[in-house]
Amino acid sequence: MKKYFIFFTTVLTFLMVTGAGCLQFGPTTVQGPMGTFQSIDKGETWKQIVAYPTASGVKSIAGVKVYRMHTDPSDPNAIYLTTRGQGLFYTYDNGQTWQFSAPMAGKFIYGLAVDPKDKCTVYASDGQHIFKTEDCLRSWQLVYTEERVGQHFVALAVDYGKSNIIYGAEIGGDVLISNDSGKSWRAIHRLGFQLQHLVADSFKPGRIYVASYENGLHRSDDSGANWIDLSAGINNFSDADQFYRLVMNYGKKDSLFWLSTYGILRSDDAGVTWTDLKLITPPGSVNIYGFDISAKNQNEMYYTGTILGEKSEHVRSTFYKTTDGGKNWITKKLPTNTIPVGILINPKDSNILTMSFTVLD
Repeated sequence: MKKYFIFFTTVLTFLMVTGAGCLQFGPTTVQGPMGTFQSIDKGETWKQIVAYPTASGVKSIAGVKVYRMHTDPSDPNAIYLTTRGQGLFYTYDNGQTWQFSAPMAGKFIYGLAVDPKDKCTVYASDGQHIFKTEDCLRSWQLVYTEERVGQHFVALAVDYGKSNIIYGAEIGGDVLISNDSGKSWRAIHRLGFQLQHLVADSFKPGRIYVASYENGLHRSDDSGANWIDLSAGINNFSDADQFYRLVMNYGKKDSLFWLSTYGILRSDDAGVTWTDLKLITPPGSVNIYGFDISAKNQNEMYYTGTILGEKSEHVRSTFYKTTDGGKNWITKKLPTNTIPVGILINPKDSNILTMSFTVLD
């Protein structure tokens, strides 16, 4: 009886500490916590940042399945977590405590964009709808509804020059624009194939990129009036059209990174030509969902490599870092065995890294 009590107490303690689900016995691996972790020494050590204060006490976001992390262009300590059906979480103190936007409860948040000139104005989409808040996520108003079956928004962006201009990308290939802060919308481009992401350029107002799965990258330099197909350079690398992420380089003008099945490609001429980073993982060997480059030191880069099973279950992931521009890489163990989906380097203090995790089920 005493041994049973000790065993039960050990299991209960584990569940309370991790805050996330699947404790399994036998040959399968114990599923670790999700949510977010942070390092203050460039990835050498990590700690969970999951405190979620509520009226009934401090809870944890370690069970939150993060879809993507978003930043506030005007506040390096503000981070937004869009989730897979668990709503929207955010922090204004660099992850030390998290808050929850109650009107977004239960929603899968596909896209989010913060007004670069007003941090309390934020746009978010649950796929079918676009919502807008002007009071720092306390209340929301519906500004657009997509009625077509099979269509949903995959990304939103606010123009860095004129924050009344909002962009939205839909999975079916349409790019929408609002010139009046979300009051009215129109289609500015119909690509006719699956879009996955949309990004506004912080260095050049009016410039946006839209990324697709299997159909490359397109760019507009005039708020969507004209478009340039940048796919040719990407297609020089095998399986590079199978897209994962598009990451802007906030430390260098015209610089961006394309994450795909091939690996990581870099462009320093706004997507016209590309070179591949010489990773320690061979092309096609891992899924790369997390990547960032230091705005203060272009030689510092980080990425994660993930291997999934036949049913998209997590097999293993590894953290990689370089301090010499990719000539040499160091491998590190991740702080949890769930899937890493994003890395953020704090723009003011490059020692601080934030990483988010999820599971696919």
